Amino acid sequence: MTLETIVSVSWWMILPLGVIGSVLHFTFDWSRHSRIAAIFSAVNESYWEHIKIAIWPVALLQVVLFAAGGYQHAAFIPAATVALYSLPISMLGIVFLYKSITKRKVLWLDIAVFFVIIAIAQTLFVLMLQELSPSWATVALAGIFLAGLVIAFFRFTLRPPNEPDVFIDPLNQKYGLDAHPDYESSEERRGDS
Repeated sequence: MTLETIVSVSWWMILPLGVIGSVLHFTFDWSRHSRIAAIFSAVNESYWEHIKIAIWPVALLQVVLFAAGGYQHAAFIPAATVALYSLPISMLGIVFLYKSITKRKVLWLDIAVFFVIIAIAQTLFVLMLQELSPSWATVALAGIFLAGLVIAFFRFTLRPPNEPDVFIDPLNQKYGLDAHPDYESSEERRGDS
């Protein structure tokens, strides 16, 4: 796959990625609370869960582009890593900024921010892919950081840290799967068996 094709697909996918991420907000309930769906879906209203539903669609696109020929470009892994790390940073920064101005949560702004952060990530990906000439050490380090991010997103849904700024559901002050109002905790399920 040529660099021009990767760039073109990346631009065209901004809107579909936002739509896919928006759908992931509901797939945990649609799956009847599957733990596998929980890894990719929002399970509560914490910032972490909203970051997660932005990360997975972008990561999926990058996997597809990499397999379709992105591996031929040395800058692909570092560009993908920076793009994925930009999602939580830009989401938290923009949401906290607008909330400091409005003093409240505004649903349409939350949705707009979601699409904006995906556009930011895709822009960073494209610019770095076009302009970066990384050494093998840069690619290796980016690969380590990328693996760490993926592991964190698998792990912290099922076992989130007790960190109140990012991981707590603001509606019920709980964490992870236990914060979902219709999800039976594993202790409750074991007690019923």
